[in-house]
Amino acid sequence: MGNLPTIAVCYLAGVDSTQLDERRGPSRITEALPHHPILDMRDRTPHDLSPDEALRLNDVEFAFILDMPEWLIDSCPNLKWIHSLKTGHEHIPLPQLKERHIRLTNGAGTAATEIAEFVIARILEHWKRFPQIATQQQEHKWYPAFGRALGDSHIVLVGYGPINQEVARLLAPFNVRITAVRRSAATNSPGANRVMSFGELDAALSDADAVVAAVPSNSDTTDLFNAQRFAAMKEGCFFINVGRGTAVVEDDLIASLASQHLGGAALDVTSEEPLPADSALWESGARISPHSSATLANTMRRVHELFFRNIAIFASGERLQNEVDL
Repeated sequence: MGNLPTIAVCYLAGVDSTQLDERRGPSRITEALPHHPILDMRDRTPHDLSPDEALRLNDVEFAFILDMPEWLIDSCPNLKWIHSLKTGHEHIPLPQLKERHIRLTNGAGTAATEIAEFVIARILEHWKRFPQIATQQQEHKWYPAFGRALGDSHIVLVGYGPINQEVARLLAPFNVRITAVRRSAATNSPGANRVMSFGELDAALSDADAVVAAVPSNSDTTDLFNAQRFAAMKEGCFFINVGRGTAVVEDDLIASLASQHLGGAALDVTSEEPLPADSALWESGARISPHSSATLANTMRRVHELFFRNIAIFASGERLQNEVDL
């Protein structure tokens, strides 16, 4: 048991408020891995460590992170694997990991169900006119505010990873037509009635009642939703982004909402986060949420379970679940 790898826990202390007196780390990890040495680095840097703790950095083989600590690679010479709570890895220096032969896994899919629930809630909020109904109640005004049906609508899911696959699964009982847009139209896409490639995106958007964007951040998706794409959507379309803020040209989105070509929008991600108080998005008519469509408790449970499964796999040398190709 003395040869088990040391784990450095580097996410925010607030994510798991239970902290043992001896600072061994979050209770979720110490209870599941009682024989692994734990170095609690939550809200700490090597400068905060005692001399004895600083020496233990040499023993760290696994690191569990949220944001990438600047000191991690240089301070842990025996680091072999980083597990990130986040789905994206734009914040992680992949060339350095490749050079050091450090493996990387991410949290892709661990929040998919709750984000998909959020997406459907936003669609229903808009189409059932809940904000208007709430305003009428506050003003003590009684007149019909009929919404539209979810059934028989056409929803285009741009990016067909875990989030939008879960959106499709949860929408199945509502008799909704689903078009999945992904890199290759030949890829198996369960839950979709039709699959189109990114090269056919404008054609896919032309008949959409709602568009859900859940794409990663890369050179192909940056500014993907611009004036041309919003114009390609039919009048009254509802646009939702739960992927990356970099996918949307926000001035073009604001203009499309102002012209009433788009019927509405909901953004859980923006190009700059936190969204500045003076951003025009606040007054654009778009529904803004502060990157909070996931449910923290469920996501943390799943991302830890993934970490524990991968610890069991690591010793075998096999490919880890959610391993990133460096």
